[in-house]
Amino acid sequence: MRSSISARAARTALGVAAALALSVTWAVGTWAGAGGAGAAARPGQSGRTSPRAHEVDARSAGTARAASSAGWRIATVRHYGSVHDASGYSAVVTTGRRTAWVFGGTNPGGTSAPVAVQWTGSRWRSWPLPPHLTGFISDASAPSANDVWAVSYAGGYVLHWNGRAWAVARRWHQRGALTGVTALSRDDVWVFGTTAAGLRGIGTWHFNGTSWSRVGGLAAEIYRASAISWRNIWAVAATRKGGLIEHYNGRTWRQVRTGLGLARARLDDVLAVARDDIWVVGNMAGRHGEGRLVLAHFDGRHWLRIMTRWQADTGRLAAAASGGVWVTADNTGTRNDALIGHLCFGCQPSWVTVKWGLGSGISGVAVNSQTGRVWISGGFLTKAGGDAAVWSHRDRRAYSGDDDDQVRIGGPL
Repeated sequence: MRSSISARAARTALGVAAALALSVTWAVGTWAGAGGAGAAARPGQSGRTSPRAHEVDARSAGTARAASSAGWRIATVRHYGSVHDASGYSAVVTTGRRTAWVFGGTNPGGTSAPVAVQWTGSRWRSWPLPPHLTGFISDASAPSANDVWAVSYAGGYVLHWNGRAWAVARRWHQRGALTGVTALSRDDVWVFGTTAAGLRGIGTWHFNGTSWSRVGGLAAEIYRASAISWRNIWAVAATRKGGLIEHYNGRTWRQVRTGLGLARARLDDVLAVARDDIWVVGNMAGRHGEGRLVLAHFDGRHWLRIMTRWQADTGRLAAAASGGVWVTADNTGTRNDALIGHLCFGCQPSWVTVKWGLGSGISGVAVNSQTGRVWISGGFLTKAGGDAAVWSHRDRRAYSGDDDDQVRIGGPL
C-alpha cells in the first residue's frame, strides 16, 4: 500500500503506522542503571531550577528479549467493505473498568468509510455513525464513558458520543487534515490539524461547550496533545524543519526549551501523566527520510533523551498501569511485523513483535488502569486485502485481582 500513498500520509491517516504493509524492528536498552551526568532523573524528582538535559544512548545498554506476539492475543478481527478492501483500526481509548472504543475504517490513506466499535465488557458492538461520512477516523479522546470525541484525518469532521448516539460536532468544508483531539470535558475540547511533516491542515480549534474558535500563533503548529488539566496541556508541534514541544498554562501556548537535539526530529506523540512525568516519541531525521527512534522524558526538572539504534516508525504512547510507558511502532525495513514496547525507570525495558496474517501494523495503545488490561489497535494483511484487529494483553504487575474484563480470543489467519 505504500506504493499508492506516501508513508507519512498513510501513517497519519491510518494511524496503523504507515498502513498495514509495514513492519517493525525496534529495541531499547535499559538506562536505569546509567550513572554520572547521563543518568536518568526518576519521575517525581521535581525541582525549581531551569530544565536541564541528559541523554542516554540505548545502544550502550543491553537489549531486552524479543518474543513474537508473546502475551498478546487477538481480541477481535473485522473486515469492512469489499473482500479486497483494506481495513484497519487507528485509535483506541478506554472509558471505564469494562468498556473501550476502537476507531478506524476502510482503505486508510484513500477513499474510505469510518467505523466505531465499542467493547461493552462482554462483546464488541458496532455503532452506527451519522450518514454520508467519509474518511478514516484517526484519533479519539474520552473524558468519560458518556463523553467521547473522535476526528477524521481527511474527512474534516469531529464526532461526539453522548452515551446514546454519535453525532457530528463540527464539520469543516475546506480541504485539510485533522490529526489530533484532546478533550477534557464536554465544554473543553481541543482539535488539531497539522501533520507530523509540518504541513498545515485545518489548524487548531477550541470548543468551549457553545462555539468553536480557531487558535493561532504557536498553537497552529500542534500535531497532537495530552492534558493533565485545563491549564496544564503538553503538545508536540511540527514545522517543515522539524518538531518542537509546546505547553499551555491556561492562557497561552509557549514553546518548551528542552536543551536536547530534538529540533531535527519528527515528533509523533506526547503523553502527560503528571507535571513531573512527560513523555514524547518520534524519529530523528535520517539521510534518506526518517532515522532512529527517539524518546524524551521530563521529570519536572530535567529532560532525558533516549536514543535507539532502530529505524522504527513510531505510533502512540500510553501510561502503563505498572509504571512507565507503552509505545507502538512499525518496522521500516523488510519484516512485516509491528512492535509494542514497555519502558520504565528501574526495570528492564521489553519489546514484543506482533505478527499476524501476512504482516501486521499497529498504532493506538490504551491502558485500563483498574484491571491492567492493555489494548492495541491496528490490522494485518491477508491474501485478499487487509483486516482490522485489536490485540489484548494483561499487565499482571499492575493488577493481582480477578479480571472480569474477558475478551474473545481468536488466532492467526
